[in-house]
This record gives sequence, structure tokens and C-alpha cells, in this order.
Amino acid sequence: MLIFLLFVMLIVGLGVVLSRQMNRVIDEELLDIDFQEKDLNRNQKTPESPRIFGSKMQWIAVKTNYREKVAATLGLTQLELANWSHGLEKAGDNHVFLTPNINSWILAVGWGLGEVWDKTALLEKLSREYGEAQFFLTHEGAHSYTYIRYANGEMIRHFHCEEGEILTNKGKPTDTELALDFSNILPTESTVLAIAAEWSVNPTLLDQVEYADVEGLGSVGYLQP
Repeated sequence: MLIFLLFVMLIVGLGVVLSRQMNRVIDEELLDIDFQEKDLNRNQKTPESPRIFGSKMQWIAVKTNYREKVAATLGLTQLELANWSHGLEKAGDNHVFLTPNINSWILAVGWGLGEVWDKTALLEKLSREYGEAQFFLTHEGAHSYTYIRYANGEMIRHFHCEEGEILTNKGKPTDTELALDFSNILPTESTVLAIAAEWSVNPTLLDQVEYADVEGLGSVGYLQP
């Protein structure tokens, strides 16, 4: 009987030891995951120099220094701070990235903006509140190129083409456009970027020295359809 009791106590003791070891392993794995998530969040929110974009992307340029106000006007939800790398990654994934202040311009970047070219009421609203708002889209695969400019609630220029067909052509052509003959040559990605430079900011040049002083974090959010 004594031997049996000793055997039972040994089994129970081994069970307790094994249980503690398993719990310790689980705790360490959870702690490791927690540290990984914290490191990921830290990397996503570590300030960095501007990153270029422009190809196969759409964005709105708003004449203001206040990113938070633009987020409120757009109605963005689920806002979080983000650096350029994380923000632009999310911009390609149905979200909107608001850049840091770029020489008194805030850029709202991403496919999460929806079909802005066909819903200009948003640009009109932004321009009434901030003085000027512009929209740009380049998508070489779909041969889709758009540039729209509103000032103080008024449309200044609106051009949109897809698959080699001009769908909208309103307002006064820009200096860049005047060098083109739309009867023979349609705008390309380079055209859109040149017009962006003429009006506000060409995002493919954000790695140039003139933007070296652009600093801080942007914001990532979601725009309800």
C-alpha cells in the first residue's frame, strides 16, 4: 500500500512539473508574440524621410498644414499614426494615408479614397474649406489618367481618360497640356506627374533635397464607401 501511495505521489508530482513547464513555454511564446507586435508597431511609427510614389496610385492634394483637419473633413475612421513606408503600404490596400506636411500641402493617398474622379463633390468641399484641392490618378495598365483642380469651391480643370478615350475634358488646359495635341497624343503618367508638380507636389520627387526637411509621422485611416 505504501509503495502504491508513493507511486501515485510520484505521478502527481511529475504532472505538476510538466504542467508548469508547458505553462512557462506558452507564456514565453505569448510574450514573444507580444514583443514582436510591439516591435512591428514601433517600426510602423518610427519617423523616416519621405518615400516616393505616383505610379498606379491616386491621391488628393489639399492646401493646408493640418492633417487632422483633413482627416475629419474626409471622414476617416480607425485612424492611427504611421510612417511613410507603412502608410503607403496601407494606401495600396483600400486605406488612406495622410502624409506629413509637405511645404503646406497634405496628400491623401490610396485606393481607399474611392472613385474621386467621378465624385467631385468631395474636391469641391475640400476646396471650400481649405482654398484648394486637387486629385490625381495614374494607372498605366488601365490607361487611366486623371487630374482635377478645384479652388474655393469652383472647378478649374477636370480631365479624365481611360483606355485611350477622353471621358471628361473641362476647364482651362494647364501649361503642361498646352504642349500636347490631344487629337494625336493623350496624357501619360509623366503628364499627370508634371501637372502635379505645376500645381502642388510631384510625389515621385519626394526624395529630392528640397523635401529633406519634411519630417514627422502621417496617419492611416479608413474611408467608409
